[in-house]
Amino acid sequence: MPSCGGADGPVSVPASLKQGKGATVTNELGFVKLPWKALDQISGGSISHEEGARILTALGLKQVPDSPECWLIPPHRLDLTRPCDLLEEIVRVFGLDGIPSRFSGPFVAESPVDAAYNFQMELRRKLAALGFYETQTIKLIASESADGTIAQVKDALPLRPLQEGDLIRVSLPLSEDHSVLRPAHTPGLIAAAVRNSNQGVSCLRFFELGRVFRNTGGGKGRDIETDTLGILVSGDRTARSWADPRPEQASFEDLLAVMAALAPGHRFTLTPAKPREQAALGADVQLDGKACGYFARLSLARCRELGLGQPVYVAELDLRKMQEILTAPVKDAELPQFPGSSRDAAMELPLSTPNADIAKAVESVREKLLVSYSCFDVFTDPTGEKLPADRKSIAYTFLYRDPAKTLTAAEVDAAHQRVLKALTDKVKGLSFR
Repeated sequence: MPSCGGADGPVSVPASLKQGKGATVTNELGFVKLPWKALDQISGGSISHEEGARILTALGLKQVPDSPECWLIPPHRLDLTRPCDLLEEIVRVFGLDGIPSRFSGPFVAESPVDAAYNFQMELRRKLAALGFYETQTIKLIASESADGTIAQVKDALPLRPLQEGDLIRVSLPLSEDHSVLRPAHTPGLIAAAVRNSNQGVSCLRFFELGRVFRNTGGGKGRDIETDTLGILVSGDRTARSWADPRPEQASFEDLLAVMAALAPGHRFTLTPAKPREQAALGADVQLDGKACGYFARLSLARCRELGLGQPVYVAELDLRKMQEILTAPVKDAELPQFPGSSRDAAMELPLSTPNADIAKAVESVREKLLVSYSCFDVFTDPTGEKLPADRKSIAYTFLYRDPAKTLTAAEVDAAHQRVLKALTDKVKGLSFR
């Protein structure tokens, strides 16, 4: 049988030995064949054949004249019976320090699985750096439960609304708490938030990456599996301390800022959508204009049922679409040859007006000189002293630039007035300060 790289068949002929009184030992035990290729393989070529022969000769072995790879074994070395025994002796005498380490593994190109793993690990590192804790919940959840610390179907807010029959149920569940394959990460995240809130944690920041399950076509289609990222934000915006014993409560802007930090150089936008069950507010998420997930605030009634005294904001994002967008080759735009000019605008509008209405009005103008715009301040006053309680103040900055020339102040003002007029006409109840 082959052993440790040795050849098949008998390679040594041990002598007949007798133990005890009258023991006899023949002058030689036989011979062992040592292929020099095995020495080259085990030492990486760092031990020459001449050096190997010298070491074996010094140990008392004799080389067969007609067969250079065969060695006669002396009677006092009963342990040398196989080729690997001779190799071990050569390496032991030569010393492992004299054999340089080499990497002999072949190059393997990155597979799609490797790329997905690396992308998800990068998201984990970013979220951990932002103060989030990763949860790892079981993929099976309860159909319903009175215990808020148990993940259940009613808290599911998947990428797309659930239809009757979309849930994949287990035929013979071990318990009622594990009877449905989760259609989203939100049930597990909400259960983790309830459990931590019960323990007195005031700053709730959780995320989970993994696979979710659902059927297509209301149970009449095929079952699909999707890798998604679930994020939950609730409670205090920052950790409580002696300097800030009562920090502000987290809002949807905090979760949107976290999402923006995950995709630098790209843009998340929210489009108001019809609220789903257990969601007071809901919005579809687009990344660079492509549908990517769902954003929601848990209803206050559901928060009271769970014992959560603060609003809960959740987001469910499609990892595959995020990876396609964020890892796609990026072509850098040329630096502008001419400077831009910015204008700020502070406006008052009803508290219930979503930011999407403002963005829609600005985009409708199709102003060629408008390069970008962003919101940099939001102010509300629940007391009504500085601002009516049912209104809010928002400040935007607008950047204008012409790629062919330097704009004059009059040209910038004219373009800015066209944008402000569109806001006044299309956003109900808006007025400029």
